[in-house]
Amino acid sequence: MTHKLLAEQFNNKPLIPLEELAELYLGLTPSTAKRKARDNLLPFPVMRLGDSQKSPWVVSFEHFARYVDQQAAQAHEGWKRLQC
Repeated sequence: MTHKLLAEQFNNKPLIPLEELAELYLGLTPSTAKRKARDNLLPFPVMRLGDSQKSPWVVSFEHFARYVDQQAAQAHEGWKRLQC
């Protein structure tokens, strides 16, 4: 379900520009997200398609969808533990 909804949101792009998901999903400004990408501090892999430092940072749709699913599963497990 998550995969389908995210695919619709990002127009079925195989690669998502980091700037498009930084604020909404990570609570980061684009500049902070770029800095964390450069320092390899994001919770999923990011890459640049070109050799230039001006090339935009992108995230594989599959890696991002997997991250969202993992976060949802962790939240659900925490919620279940508190329901007993």
